[in-house]
Amino acid sequence: MGCCENMSPERKHAVCRKMLCSGMILVMALIIMLGILIVKPAIYGRAFKPTTCTVVSADYKDNVDCSCGRNCYTQMPCLVVMVTYQDRKNVTATGMLHDDEGELDQWSMCSYHSCSRSGQLNYDAVSRFEQNYGQVGETYSCFYNPGKENEVLLRKDYDNMVIFHVMFWPSLLLAVLIGITCVICAKYKCWLDEDDSPPSNYSRFGVPA
Repeated sequence: MGCCENMSPERKHAVCRKMLCSGMILVMALIIMLGILIVKPAIYGRAFKPTTCTVVSADYKDNVDCSCGRNCYTQMPCLVVMVTYQDRKNVTATGMLHDDEGELDQWSMCSYHSCSRSGQLNYDAVSRFEQNYGQVGETYSCFYNPGKENEVLLRKDYDNMVIFHVMFWPSLLLAVLIGITCVICAKYKCWLDEDDSPPSNYSRFGVPA
């Protein structure tokens, strides 16, 4: 005997609604979170064009506060690396280097960020970035924003395939979830038949009768 067969029609209807709504809320929250953290900076980063950067300065600003988890706050040094590059018109421009699209989106005031619980680990991580990419006169490949000359990326972590996978799989999961819920509801007759429905002053669409 199925687990839902002894339920009243009203109870079956409520269970199916909760299953569907809970699943949809979780998947939609996942899609929104991925959209903010990955898709948004990925789409923005598509405008950046390749070029060659030359470091002209690397300076530290005041330490900045950052969150390292729930009820966890720490500080990190804010390194600002300035570079020059040539745009597609062979005009020399100056911009601030950022590690990647996510860095530019969430930590635009610094070139690199490390936000672990240990302030010493943060300092060491930023120092390594300075040693590798912040030496005056050093040159390396980079990407610049034709629309905002002061925005420069060291690398682009997200491409079109990343955007596709980030949006496709959660959307597929949502469709599968809806399909499974519909199959379960059909098997156990989770809908309310008119003869089994309790008297109500509202129609099935929630509109006053």
